[in-house]
Amino acid sequence: MSEVTWFNQIHREWQALKQHDAALDVEKFYRHVISAYKSGFAPLETIATTANALLVSTISGAPYLGRKLLEQVGVDKHPALRVAFALSLFAGTGGEPDPQLGNRILVDVLKDENAQDTLKGLSAAALGDSARLGRGADADPELAKAQYELAFGFGLRQAAHTLGLYWDNRWSAGAAGDRLPDHALALKWYKRAGTASSD
Repeated sequence: MSEVTWFNQIHREWQALKQHDAALDVEKFYRHVISAYKSGFAPLETIATTANALLVSTISGAPYLGRKLLEQVGVDKHPALRVAFALSLFAGTGGEPDPQLGNRILVDVLKDENAQDTLKGLSAAALGDSARLGRGADADPELAKAQYELAFGFGLRQAAHTLGLYWDNRWSAGAAGDRLPDHALALKWYKRAGTASSD
């Protein structure tokens, strides 16, 4: 198969994956992606994006192959791979859930000086979710607030909306010392998120 034909094939398969086309042979696509990676044509950021698309796909067998792709390439090779792997551990897509390991991985990503701000923002927000929901550890509203504020600092605007909800007393609990609701603070965070209110 010529190089151009090979790239065209992968591109067609990628489009089918994004459209959740059940006719896609995900096993063949997985093999093509692995070949592209081993040949040096698929950078690690692309592998992370592809694995994530497989993990959230409704196509039979795709989530399993998404987890397998991350494990085959090695999640420690790039922060984007670690974030995708951690999120799969929370959702249990492609394998057994392990929220405690997911939390530990994301803490490491936040400490990684090579991780981009976007990945750090996603990591902080996911850790905020864990602290708010009690996912993999006891619920801790104070820690959740701090993580969402950190995520916003890394450019994740959605975190500001979640903080607006907190100050509107829409979480199931509040941090010690906070008087909820505080509509002025809620409005401040909604404005930072670019939303007028929680409605």
